[in-house]
Amino acid sequence: MGALLAETIGVGPVIRETVQERVYAELRKLLMQGRFQPGQALKIAEVAGVFGTSVQPVREAIRQLIAERALEALPNRSARVPEWDRARLDDLHKARIVIEGLTAELAAARATGADIARLVKILEAEIEADDASRVEASVAQNREFHFSLYRLSGSAVLLPIIESLWLQFGPYIRRSAEFFDGREGRGAKHHVEAVRALRQRDPAKVRRAIERDIGRVFAILADMDFERPARTGSGPGGTSNGGAS
Repeated sequence: MGALLAETIGVGPVIRETVQERVYAELRKLLMQGRFQPGQALKIAEVAGVFGTSVQPVREAIRQLIAERALEALPNRSARVPEWDRARLDDLHKARIVIEGLTAELAAARATGADIARLVKILEAEIEADDASRVEASVAQNREFHFSLYRLSGSAVLLPIIESLWLQFGPYIRRSAEFFDGREGRGAKHHVEAVRALRQRDPAKVRRAIERDIGRVFAILADMDFERPARTGSGPGGTSNGGAS
């Protein structure tokens, strides 16, 4: 009898995920979806209570997010979501346009019919959430659309950069959604354009649609006093008219 091989018994490596890794992944997702407001403090004990863990894995996860500039350290060993000034937001705007535009163009050149069909399903869910004024679902579907598209690029270099940008900008995505009426297709307008360009096999047009999508959210922020709390639905489960990018 030969040596035991994974391929002969049909199993793969067992992935061991620690509590700290799960807490970190969940906090990252919440930040990118804008579930925390700019300037909001995150107390380690409170976060541990929400997740039902000890404080140690939360402390390590927050330390990692501080290193990624997604959070800022506070003197009392807690952290807070950064509040960016207009200059920093402008910097993020330029970075997102360049990097995400390129990634979208690369993705469009590789997208198959099945890939486009999956994006259409996400888009339909996003429009449904916008029309029902379900901000949490709208923001989540917006993120899913962008990252589902970007993953098609096949780039192992660009995706982590984009995730870093979304970690920094996520809280403002949610805030902008509170000030934009995304019903009747307005919120997903540029995603519709991107899908149409994908079907036309026009990567440059896909890139322009995504760049317009990103530009709109920054234009919304420029028109509002983004240093103040959003008017409605600022907490988990809140409602708005949608519109995030």
